Amino acid sequence: MSFARNDRRRFEAQKAQRFTLPRGPPVQILRIVLLAVLGAFAAGWAIAYHYSFVRPPMLVPTRVAPSATYDPDAGELPVPEIEPAPPLPR
Repeated sequence: MSFARNDRRRFEAQKAQRFTLPRGPPVQILRIVLLAVLGAFAAGWAIAYHYSFVRPPMLVPTRVAPSATYDPDAGELPVPEIEPAPPLPR
C-alpha cells in the first residue's frame, strides 16, 4: 500500500492569514452610500415639514350630546348623583 509508509504530516499548519473582507464592486458600494444619503435627506425634510406645517385646530363638538338613560325594565340601575365631599375640619 502506498499510503502506509507516507512520512508526511497529515495536517500541516498553514500560515496565519489576516482576515480581509471580500471587495465588492464599486457600484454596489456607491448604491448603498446614495441610499443612505437619500434616507438622511428624507428624514431631515420630514422633520422640518412636520414642525413647520400649521395644523388646523382640533374639532370640538358644538353641542353636548344628551346623557345616556337607563332602562329600569331591563334591570339597570341609575347612576347615583355625585355629591361634593363635606369640608374637612380645621
